[in-house]
Formats: sequence, structure tokens, C-alpha cells
Amino acid sequence: MKRLIDVASWARRENYLFFRDFPNPYYALTVRMDVTLARERARRAGVRFSQYLCYAALRAVNSVEEMRYRQVDGKVWLFDAIRLNTPVALPDHSFRSVIIPYAPTLAAFAAEAERIRVAALRGEGDAYGADAIKDTFCISINPWYDFTGLAFQSGPCPGEEIPIATVGKICERDGRLSVAVAMRFHHGFVDGYHVGQYLERFQHNLDTL
Repeated sequence: MKRLIDVASWARRENYLFFRDFPNPYYALTVRMDVTLARERARRAGVRFSQYLCYAALRAVNSVEEMRYRQVDGKVWLFDAIRLNTPVALPDHSFRSVIIPYAPTLAAFAAEAERIRVAALRGEGDAYGADAIKDTFCISINPWYDFTGLAFQSGPCPGEEIPIATVGKICERDGRLSVAVAMRFHHGFVDGYHVGQYLERFQHNLDTL
């Protein structure tokens, strides 16, 4: 479900109209998230760490209203729930993008995610078709290397691309585990305060799910 926003009376009207016509209305940042507890909690829950991490992020996204706004065909919509758009790596090193629905619990999310992952390994889906679906947050798990920053591509429709995040390789320092997370958000919808809310809730979810 989604609700059309009346921009004329919207609290974010000034922010949105200022950034709406920018060739690139997005900003990006890279942070480190502590996954020391998360890796152990995923193991105890019997779920893949990647699914645990994605659910922790997706749950945080859905808790921040500003991260559920999307521009579609020039109009602003607020979605009730945001789903996960994520690539599934295939044995030949290509991938299939899949959409995984949000769920109220980790167990329910992981069960559906695993079913969809197995279907993708059989060849269902394609590489980029899911990117046209707007009620999503794209998270790509990159276990091959760490990074300190990441540049994201811009598509042919400025302002109508979905938020995206890339997660790097697990690194250990001083007995703690962490991953780099690079993110891109539409500045017309999401300010630094909202990113702070998201990161706080993301870390809480990583530690407690």
C-alpha cells in the first residue's frame, strides 16, 4: 500500500522542491557497523549472516518514515512497507536480483529469503529487472574486499532511483568485527538526522535480533 503526498502542504516541500530537479539529488556516505554480536546471533538463530544483516537494515529502514518516500513518475509516494532488493550470486559469478518482502520477524524473513535465494540459483529472475520496483531498498553484500568509500552510478531518471547500500568484507580489529556500509539517499526525502536515526536502529537490530 502507498499514499500519494500532497507536496503543496507537505512538511518537506521546501527540501524536496530544492533537490527535485538536480541531475544528481543523492548524497552518499560510508560508515562502519559493528557485527561482533550479529554474527554470533545469526549462527544461533540458524540463518545466513547475510540474511540477518539485511533484515537488521530493512527493519531499520521501515522504522524511519523518511526512508519510505519514493518519487514515481514525478509524484511523491509514502509506502507502508519497504521490501529488500538484493543480488543473489550464482556459481558462474553472475547474479540474479530478487525482491524479498518485509516480515515482522527475523525467522519469517529468513525463511522467505532462503526460498527466493534457492529459486534464483535455479535461474529465476534477472540481473536488473528488480531495479524498476520502487518500494524497495537495495542492499548488495560484497564479501570480497573492504573499502572506505564507494561511488554509486546514476541512472536515466534522476530522482526516481531507489536507495542503495553496499556492505563490505568482515574485518577484525581489537577483538571486534565490523563491516563497511556505503549508502546513497535522496536528499529531498532524507536528511542527516534521519540517517542518524537509521544507523542507530540498524546497529540496535544487529546487536539484538
